[in-house]
Amino acid sequence: MRAHRVLLPLVALVASSCALGSGIEPPAAATGSTTTVPVTTTTAAPSLTEADRAAAAEAAADYLGAWAAFDWDLASQFAFGFPPGFAAAHQAWATGLGAPAVAFTVGDVGPADDGAGALVGYSAAVQVPGAGTWEYQGSVPVLRAGARWLVDWSPRVLHPSLEEGDTLRLTRTWSTRGALLAIDGRPLAAEEEVQVVGVVPGEVVDLDGLLAALQEVAGIDAEEAAAEIERPGVQPDWFVPVGSIPAADYPGMAQELEALTGVQVRDGTERRYRPSPFADHVVGSTGPITAELLAALGLPYSATDVVGRSGLERALETRLAGTPYQEVQRVNRYGRVVEVLASFEAVDPQDVTTTLDLDVQEVVEAVIAGVAEPAAIVLLDVATGGIRAVASRPVEGFDRALGGLYPPGSTFKVISAAALLSKGVTPLQAVDCPEEVLVGGRRFTNAGEEARGQIAFADAFAYSCNTTFAPLTAAMLEEGELAETAAAFGFGVVPDLPLAATTAVFPEPIDDAEEAAAAIGQGRVLASPLHMATVAAAVAGGGWRRPSLLEGESAEPLPLDPQVQAALADLMLRVVAYGTGTAAAVEDEEVRGKTGTAEYAVGDDIGNHAWFIGYWEGYAFAVLVEGGGSGGRVAAPLAAQLVEGLAGLG
Repeated sequence: MRAHRVLLPLVALVASSCALGSGIEPPAAATGSTTTVPVTTTTAAPSLTEADRAAAAEAAADYLGAWAAFDWDLASQFAFGFPPGFAAAHQAWATGLGAPAVAFTVGDVGPADDGAGALVGYSAAVQVPGAGTWEYQGSVPVLRAGARWLVDWSPRVLHPSLEEGDTLRLTRTWSTRGALLAIDGRPLAAEEEVQVVGVVPGEVVDLDGLLAALQEVAGIDAEEAAAEIERPGVQPDWFVPVGSIPAADYPGMAQELEALTGVQVRDGTERRYRPSPFADHVVGSTGPITAELLAALGLPYSATDVVGRSGLERALETRLAGTPYQEVQRVNRYGRVVEVLASFEAVDPQDVTTTLDLDVQEVVEAVIAGVAEPAAIVLLDVATGGIRAVASRPVEGFDRALGGLYPPGSTFKVISAAALLSKGVTPLQAVDCPEEVLVGGRRFTNAGEEARGQIAFADAFAYSCNTTFAPLTAAMLEEGELAETAAAFGFGVVPDLPLAATTAVFPEPIDDAEEAAAAIGQGRVLASPLHMATVAAAVAGGGWRRPSLLEGESAEPLPLDPQVQAALADLMLRVVAYGTGTAAAVEDEEVRGKTGTAEYAVGDDIGNHAWFIGYWEGYAFAVLVEGGGSGGRVAAPLAAQLVEGLAGLG
């Protein structure tokens, strides 16, 4: 059961200053600062005149209006005799219930039980965050005080059940958080039963020896355990948690642990993840709520809750956490619950199935682990667009795979080739691949300033001839046609993912030079590794499909012309067979792809990102090594490792 803390100032739903024609004016402080509380009337009690009844109702309405505004100073101006503890009792009511708003309706007016003054009924509707509205009936006793009527206040006015020393309290109990699951139902993150290992400092005889034993027996880090035990304020008789062990693993070490003086073991639950790194940016983590998250999530969360802090854990917080079971309790001065006044059922947490594949993710993690530079790998299921694996390095950095934007370099030639094939260029058509060309006054060269002379278009693609694609695109494509083809491959389409993911950018070229640069993935063209994986998947599957990360959210594809798709598949096979991507070849496997060496500048420094996009069997993928240099030499071998790992899964 978690405590709740209300954030002040609170916002009133209804405030009041009602005039019933009695001629009685409220205090000046209330003028213009309150709104009307509805007043219902019944036949006057015999002992009260109509004027008395109206005045009593007005006094109660003024008080209730100030209460609804959470203005205790104003409310006290309508009370008789400055009651002791007035403001504190009201604030305890508001804080205990965590009520952001309350509305009151004035009801029947009758004589007070003791015959002095009147008793004004009211209905309260208290907003309970995340649950609904708690409605209850109460009454306000009022007395004539000269020309005015004032509230004869006591704590029972706040709720008729309250006795001296009682308070109201809203408690919240969260259900077990839902699991994040891989596509086959195996857990990526889930609550599991554990044995919590703790140390009672006052019982420890040899701390250094104990810490060494804990590390040897249970793998509990000695330095971290010492830091917990020696934290300021830790008392000798406290149970200080220093680590946890999955319940299934505990029996094998139970005897040794329980023999250690000063060690206690207790049952518990813990959010368990695959050993990091394992899709860390996507899966995310949980932890104590921060001030920023508390402000963003609002009620019914409190400062003591544990919430999703990053990744899907954060993005899917409301689904994974549900809402808590809540009770309005009357608590006596000793802290004992004497009555449950209302309860609100929880909204059960949901398990969420992702598109990630544990085995495929392990392959990706093994490949990217060998890369020293910042890198990203994304692997998609061609048939559905589901993200089967994703990894970014460094783990402590931003999510390059989904959130990075880079010039795609020659991987964009898949799209340029699609545009040219649609205009009638054929794979075997002869084209020129000189050492350099000028387009719109801009000089274009090939890697190493290589020249191949007159070759087939298919070979120009395989060898990634910039001096073929830059002039040919500028000469053959009408204004807007390259942009239209880019759009058919998802450029400009906002990813519909639960996590932040960048949108691939293809600005309309302003002249021939910029169109030529765009044709080879330079200029202002930008894309993420995720998006370039979708480009490869479009060729593999015959149409571009928006990627998905949650099961059941597959989008419909934008179909490619079948003849263009078949030609592109052949071109990408040639890249690996004899072109710039031979390092991606895997024996007995048919790998198709496209290399990219994307030039970028940071200040006066110029470097190259290494790219490879491709597909094999039912998987499409993108590999990016930031600042890695040549795509053929750096990224293509990683693609080969990726395919070898996938082939080994059987």
